[in-house]
Amino acid sequence: MAPAPKLASGTKACSVCGTGWKTKGLKNDEKACASRKARQEQDANFAGQLNAQQREDPPADITEQPAGNPVAPRPEEIKRVFHPHSKQQPMFQSFDEYVASNIAEQPIPTDKQPWRPFRSQLDFEVAEFCEVNMLNKDSTETLISLIRRCMFNPDDFTLAGQRDLDQLWELASHKCTPFEKGTITIQYKNEDKIFDTYTRPIWDWARSLIQDPRLASCFVWDAEKAYKYNGDSYIRFYHEPWTADAFWAAQSALPNDPAAKPVCLVVYADKSKLSSFGTQKAYAVVARLANIPAVIRNGIRFGGGQVVGHQPIVKDDPQENGKPAFSNFKNIVWHTAFYKLLESLAHIAKVGEWTNCGDEILRWLWPTILILAADYEEACVMALIRGLQGLYPCPICFVPWQEQSDLSVEHPRRTAKGSEEILEKARAQKTAAGREEILKDNGLRDVENALWKIRGSDPHAAISYDPLHADDGGFWGDHLFAQIKARVTELGRAAIVKIDSQMAAFPRWRRLGHFETIMNTSFNDGSKHEDIAKMMLFVAHNVLVDDAGLLLLQALRSYLEFRTSLSLEVHTSETIADGEREVLILDSVMKDYISACEGTDHSEKNWNFPKFHARQHAFDDIKNKGASRNFGTKTSESMHGPIRQTYHRMTNFKDVTAQAIKHDHRRTVATFIRDQIDTLNEDPDESPEDLEHSISSNVDIGSKLKPMSFSTLEDEMSSDPAFDRFRVKFGNFMSHFLPTFGYNLPNRQWMRFEGVDMITPFQFLKVHYESMGTWTSKADFLRCNPKFHGHPRYDCVLIKTVQQPIFAQIIYLFSCVVENNSHPFALVQPLDAPTGRLRRKDKLLRFHRVRAKPRKSSEFVLVHSIIRGAVLVPDFDNAGEFIVFDVLDTDTSLRLKTLYPEHR
Repeated sequence: MAPAPKLASGTKACSVCGTGWKTKGLKNDEKACASRKARQEQDANFAGQLNAQQREDPPADITEQPAGNPVAPRPEEIKRVFHPHSKQQPMFQSFDEYVASNIAEQPIPTDKQPWRPFRSQLDFEVAEFCEVNMLNKDSTETLISLIRRCMFNPDDFTLAGQRDLDQLWELASHKCTPFEKGTITIQYKNEDKIFDTYTRPIWDWARSLIQDPRLASCFVWDAEKAYKYNGDSYIRFYHEPWTADAFWAAQSALPNDPAAKPVCLVVYADKSKLSSFGTQKAYAVVARLANIPAVIRNGIRFGGGQVVGHQPIVKDDPQENGKPAFSNFKNIVWHTAFYKLLESLAHIAKVGEWTNCGDEILRWLWPTILILAADYEEACVMALIRGLQGLYPCPICFVPWQEQSDLSVEHPRRTAKGSEEILEKARAQKTAAGREEILKDNGLRDVENALWKIRGSDPHAAISYDPLHADDGGFWGDHLFAQIKARVTELGRAAIVKIDSQMAAFPRWRRLGHFETIMNTSFNDGSKHEDIAKMMLFVAHNVLVDDAGLLLLQALRSYLEFRTSLSLEVHTSETIADGEREVLILDSVMKDYISACEGTDHSEKNWNFPKFHARQHAFDDIKNKGASRNFGTKTSESMHGPIRQTYHRMTNFKDVTAQAIKHDHRRTVATFIRDQIDTLNEDPDESPEDLEHSISSNVDIGSKLKPMSFSTLEDEMSSDPAFDRFRVKFGNFMSHFLPTFGYNLPNRQWMRFEGVDMITPFQFLKVHYESMGTWTSKADFLRCNPKFHGHPRYDCVLIKTVQQPIFAQIIYLFSCVVENNSHPFALVQPLDAPTGRLRRKDKLLRFHRVRAKPRKSSEFVLVHSIIRGAVLVPDFDNAGEFIVFDVLDTDTSLRLKTLYPEHR
């Protein structure tokens, strides 16, 4: 690197920098120096912000809350108020301490040979491989035969064949609560109908987790109300079930004894088709413990959700289908079988059970069903209501069927006590017609609910909002999406092609689906529906431009705001209030759209359906049960996959349930053993080999290319205005950057780079950030290569500046060594050019529009100033303009609302 030549001295010193200049050039010099000094001061302020962002702010006065602590708290502290029965004092913690306290400790190995009764760890691992990969008997025999032929150490592998393996699995089955087979007999039309039941006694299953020393540190036994300081006062937040109201109420119903603790269960049930034509089905029941954090409760490791039973399936009878008596019969079968699963809870829920838990503490445990996770059809069975054809089709409240599209009116809630009283009153009638009239008027069935026998378990309160079926595959998939398709189709083939082509051109992003065509394709996957709903608003806004079309897109925007809010993993009282307001906005827009459809072909559409009405209860569920991940069905739906695979690969297609249960239990045992082996042999994860940590902690760069000279780069990119005078602009940037961040300029001179000076290009950037939606660390994975196989990929980012963060597109990523120090930089195209007045459509659809500066206005930034990645969707009708994809995730949504309140 060549130093800049010394400046000639003049007869008069510059008033800004003190450098001597001739009188003729002094005025221009002082003007340039003043501008340079202002930029340096801005850079210094920015550097100060970067260096101080991890430091705590000074204490501030706060408004005292009930049950507060006399010690004046600091900003961002967490206040935890525990249930009075726990006899614990309120606790203050820093944010980091609170997050750390919610992370389960490393499990402690409790068995030095966890693979027993398998004779060696190798035997178990082969058995595990056969079970997890669902090898049938012939494949297992072949594998064992091959291993025995080629193994080097005969002492470590002792399996003799499939029969030997079956015997070992049978011996190992005691490690986890086994299934029990039973029967129930239900009379229908004077004929006894016998059904097999398969259940793990649910209290035995729960107790096995409670007494497991490895999970002891994961359990939370006391309800609490948690608050976060927002700069002015404490606001309550909700995430795990024990921070919500239902857990608090469950503990309030127990004896006022510090040893009395609620054991809160989450139960899911649903049928799944096993064969292609649906002739074979499975009806799995999955249970979880709400006392365990979601990362474990919803995980695949031991301690997560497990199949605890299979409900019998009543075969359809064409001659009986639709008759009230047959519908009641099917519901009686369901609840009788369900009680077989819950029976072990009935007595304990009334008196409790003293249990020596995994941490060697004796507790007085009281089980209750806190959450029922189900789609609408299953919820109707659980609540014993009459469903779509009933006068009151909601399992939670008494909304009349013709008022389900009105979200502005609340209706009386159903309760277990109320339903029991209605059934008793109906059965006291002297005639069947009188009994039917009372039940029909309340939308109930003439069946006793199994949950009524479990103290503290109310099916109407436990049934929860289900985003997967009510939103992704319901209100959106079956209704809004269908309306959009119909309106686009009415506009003709050109409109259809435009939607599909714009969807195909949608920017790619990790974990966001990419679709080449959607208009003539049907989707059954809830995750695909979720992605399409997000993207549709940004590809249809220039197609549906009439008044009715804009109203439909406004409804879609409101739905997306609601859906994004619902997805937050940590809610505050403020975000809940925002979500409840959005429900009313959606209600208002939908009423306007329905009015706009009057007199058209779309007026026949009926919006009075349960999956629209259900969102009225969504935020009540969050207040009662915590974040939606606690009560949705999406996690449990994944349990159907292994059952289907077992059916196709490991059964003889006869007596399917018994075979599925056998292999499910083996996989549960395998998970139990595998977790213990992994704990004994814990190895830290390794980072990618070429990943380089930058000078700051929030970014890593990777996919390194060969170093190249400035002149080579400028020659290769000569056609791109962004690289015009690359090394000159970079020299000017570095002359500001180095002093700002405490580095000396080489020879104390303005920096100039020669054409032979080298830089190292990179193609990958990993940006770490704290998510505003989850309060946990997240990472974005960004790609950049302007000459990547002829298909350039320029990812966009949000960059911190002195005034306000701006969006930019990464053009080039590289590192440069100066004075033996390597620094990572990015050449970016800022997207902060003026966009003009706010357009009507942008206001209606709540778009945040940005415009790119000319390519030649590219700038250099330190990669540490990148806050996180962003998706910017081109406005396909206006080159150079982009719309921020603010529904990418909850963090993006909250950041945009914080940065641009006018777009809330």
